[in-house]
Amino acid sequence: MAQEDLLTAAQLPANVRDAAEPARLPLIISAASLALAGHVGYPLHRRTGVVESVACQGGRYFWLRAGGVRQVQRVDVRGVQLPTTAYALESALMGRVLSRGEAWPFTGTYSRGVSPTPLHVEDTGELVVTYDAGWVTPGQAALDGTLVVDLPADLQLAAQMVVAALVHGDGGEEAVSESIGGTSLTRATDEDGQLPTVPARARRLVARYRRPRRGVS
Repeated sequence: MAQEDLLTAAQLPANVRDAAEPARLPLIISAASLALAGHVGYPLHRRTGVVESVACQGGRYFWLRAGGVRQVQRVDVRGVQLPTTAYALESALMGRVLSRGEAWPFTGTYSRGVSPTPLHVEDTGELVVTYDAGWVTPGQAALDGTLVVDLPADLQLAAQMVVAALVHGDGGEEAVSESIGGTSLTRATDEDGQLPTVPARARRLVARYRRPRRGVS
């Protein structure tokens, strides 16, 4: 198993497990787990000591790229470590960190002139955060017997749905028909018009974990 695996073969419904080739099933579970993490926007397995350089718009908050943040270990601003009393993890699920004192610095480019103003948010390396994030997955627990799985049930259920879709080739999406010559083809697509890996039911199940895409470079 891989540490990213969000479930084991034993956790799959019998009709899904029995329909898959035994040699391929571990690959399908890993692929489904990575697909779900990709949809949510960040790794879901437990990670410690993640070091991230943050692009910040200034103000009282900044957002880490990962959700499911367990602990902020340290925050460095322009090479200076802040005391832990200077900030707080306000939303673990969304990775939102609050400044308890001065506003976080704007990181990016400024206009020229006597009174420069912020223009474009960029990752300049001025704001660096070290944190722990994610949940202990069944894959991690299988690799390390000292760990206890704490992955939320809705993420595990969504992973089961993705595996079922890969095994049975049915994502349960809205059907879209198109004509090719004299032939009518019906297929299931997602909101982008692409064949989905993560079924609509699974997407709805994990919607609260999904991180919004932020337009920063």
